[in-house]
Amino acid sequence: MQSVHQYFIFSILLFLINLSTAHSQITTNRKTNPGEADFIYQDIENFISCHKMLNNDSDTLAILQAEYLDKGTPGLKMFIGKYDLTSERLVKALRKYPEAYNSLSESLSLLRGQKRAFQGAYAKLKRFMPGVELPPTYFLVGGHRGIGSGSYEGPLITIEKESPGSIKGDLQGTLVHEMVHMQQLRVLGEKYFTIFNEEKTLLALSIREGVAQFFAYLVTEGKTFKAPVRDYVIAHESELWARFREDMLGRETGEWLWSQPANGEQPRDTGYLIGARIAEAYYENSNDKEKTVHEMLAVTDYPAFLERSGYEKKLSAK
Repeated sequence: MQSVHQYFIFSILLFLINLSTAHSQITTNRKTNPGEADFIYQDIENFISCHKMLNNDSDTLAILQAEYLDKGTPGLKMFIGKYDLTSERLVKALRKYPEAYNSLSESLSLLRGQKRAFQGAYAKLKRFMPGVELPPTYFLVGGHRGIGSGSYEGPLITIEKESPGSIKGDLQGTLVHEMVHMQQLRVLGEKYFTIFNEEKTLLALSIREGVAQFFAYLVTEGKTFKAPVRDYVIAHESELWARFREDMLGRETGEWLWSQPANGEQPRDTGYLIGARIAEAYYENSNDKEKTVHEMLAVTDYPAFLERSGYEKKLSAK
């Protein structure tokens, strides 16, 4: 079975294959007014229609291909390329998690009901990030993988693993997190991708994710999709930092990102929240917030960012 880390690297490589031409294709359908932000449900609608066609006598693979994948929105097309979504993967997920797919109509109804809340979250993001540009947010069915991802078309959010409670609560944090990645891409252009190849380090990846997570934390007032991880990091911060510091300039993400730590008590993705704590220190260590926000989006020198944040001094003073 392919590890999460291997899968992540494979996904990034797929995404980079057409980088030289794709950069010119970044969506121009971006809004600056959060009240006009677009949320695209078409792929879920197509999947629900497709799901109703399936029975014991149907050619499930052909129907999923023709009625869902081939009819995909630009967001789903990006997802297919990034995460190698196929009709075979969908069939396996349908067989393993039938209840998740039987409840998609309910999830879609809940999503539509949360549109104003989602736009409200983007409006709060705009308070911290006045120049924010909002491409469409795409809700997808993705083979029962809980993925929130950025893309040239906009945030891509899979929905079949989301519970009613998470749709009404935690999903706002996920949307903000991914929309911040869209701002990083907008500011950095092709430099956005260098940390996935020649400039890859654990510190770079953690700060990239941490900046997005920090703004999700600000917008949701702490009610983010990784709030329990934040609580753990704060409770064990000095010990975690001592270990993280030893690994941070290496290329391996180890137990910090996208994998299960050997220590069963340590939650996944603590690197996100260590990065968020560094971002938080950087933000608080500045008087000119507008300039600071731009620097946080545009960071490429990650050791210098850590130094300017004053995070280690702040931590040692606790």
